[in-house]
Amino acid sequence: MKRERYFRDELWRMFAIYAILPAVLFTFFCGILFMAVLLHGRERANRDYLAYVTGRVKQTVESCEQGIETLADLPQAVSGPGYVLERNQIFQIFYGISQQAGYEPELYLVDQKGRLLLSNKEKLPAYLNKRQDVGWGIYASMDARPGQTAFRLMNGWDSEDSAAVFGRWVGSEDGNGRYIILVVPGNGLLGTLDRSGEQVAVTDRYGWAYFCNNSLFLTDSNQVRPAVKEAGAYMRLDQKTYFTSENNLENGRFHIYVMSDVQNVLTSLVFAGILVAVALLLMTAWVLFQSKQVTERKTEDLYKLLDGMELARQGNLERTGAIDRDNEFKMIAEAYNETITSLKEQMENNQKMTELLALAQTKQLESQFNPHFLYNTLENIRYMCKLEPATAERMVFSLSKLLRYSLDGSREQVTLEEDLGHLNNYLSILEMRFGSRFEYKIDIAPECMQCLIPKLVLQPMIENSVKYGFGNQLNLHVELKAYIHEEKLMMICRDDGVGMSAAMVEKLCALMNQKEAPGRHSGLYNIHRRIQLLYGHSYGVEIRSLESHGTTLVVTLPAVTDKNVQ
Repeated sequence: MKRERYFRDELWRMFAIYAILPAVLFTFFCGILFMAVLLHGRERANRDYLAYVTGRVKQTVESCEQGIETLADLPQAVSGPGYVLERNQIFQIFYGISQQAGYEPELYLVDQKGRLLLSNKEKLPAYLNKRQDVGWGIYASMDARPGQTAFRLMNGWDSEDSAAVFGRWVGSEDGNGRYIILVVPGNGLLGTLDRSGEQVAVTDRYGWAYFCNNSLFLTDSNQVRPAVKEAGAYMRLDQKTYFTSENNLENGRFHIYVMSDVQNVLTSLVFAGILVAVALLLMTAWVLFQSKQVTERKTEDLYKLLDGMELARQGNLERTGAIDRDNEFKMIAEAYNETITSLKEQMENNQKMTELLALAQTKQLESQFNPHFLYNTLENIRYMCKLEPATAERMVFSLSKLLRYSLDGSREQVTLEEDLGHLNNYLSILEMRFGSRFEYKIDIAPECMQCLIPKLVLQPMIENSVKYGFGNQLNLHVELKAYIHEEKLMMICRDDGVGMSAAMVEKLCALMNQKEAPGRHSGLYNIHRRIQLLYGHSYGVEIRSLESHGTTLVVTLPAVTDKNVQ
């Protein structure tokens, strides 16, 4: 039997739906939430650091501009024939600027010819060497706006090191003047920033880098990459993912970029997700294996019950196998076995009752004989006793043999040959009764002679033709045939009598299909009922008739032979 494992499959489905699937979904959403939390934390740290860097750069710019203002107001810084007096006072102010800025910038006091007058460095850097033939740079900016602080960002394109340069031209009463210059190197500012591991770039409005702690974000000409300038929240660069934030200050003089590497976060999350998925998969496999073992043990007894029920559905009422485990299925099996035992006993009793009922009905039907035939035959014998005693004697002898055969209840079935022999007694009585008015022909195939048929089947067929065939006509011819077709014994009785109307045929067929014997037409009813009781509803009597064209009876039986029938 093909087992439909509904119960086990339902357990698995329930486990998958209510246990595994929620675990997978919970793990997935937890992973998404954890990733979102980590990324959000990384983004917040990035923006916080951007604000910090912006504040430090702004503080540097303000301290330098304020320091330039203080030094410009100091007479000692702009007077003197060549060297500045009161150095200590100047440096005191300078160190105050350094403390305010958080680191020490570079201080340069330069005369009109570009000679260094005072500095905390040994010499001027190359980008502060004044060239008279050059009309641009920090000196040009200071000359163009005397008394105002000029700013110039020196980068790798025109200097070795990036630096923010603040300077002012201040004149003196003697007609001379001085350049007050404060330089904030990019690497100096970078050293004061929080070492958080963030990637920082500070540029001017044109993208030239003031400082950057990762050359990956700069071009060969020391400009920030277009990908950084044009990036949104997330940027893909060099097979890594960065979260980018941007700010500007001093009316766009400075642009600040902070890039946070989130690739490690994503990689870690993916790796952690893979580990969790593998662990969940292994756990699921283990749980499924254990659940399979449990369900197999728990449903083994159920399958025994299903096997027994399947056998019962197929007609095999066998007890189900013994269930050893003390569980609810054992109780069900015991109740099922008791039910099957009781059902088998009931079916056996019903079978016996059915057999007894069928036997009783068969005996009753066999015992029925057309009384009109008896009355007419006895009346004919009475007349023949006076007119033809010898004929009367033969009729009495034939009738005696016919009655003895019909009342013999020792056998339910006989061979066609034997029933045909007793039919001859009935035919001889008809010949003596009707004389030349009655003719008959018998055509039985030899292979049909040993076929088993219910006793007294042929005689009612001839009797029906005689009863309804004569009508108002003088003569009657009856033909009886038998042959085997498709393992069925076909017996046909055909007459040339007056026939029957369609309504009469329909009524007669309805009477034969009744369960209770009708008062009339008992002959055909007896044949039909006995055949169906013995062989089933696939066999029986069929009536074919037309008015003025005779009647044909077709009796169908299974073609069964028994050489041992006596």
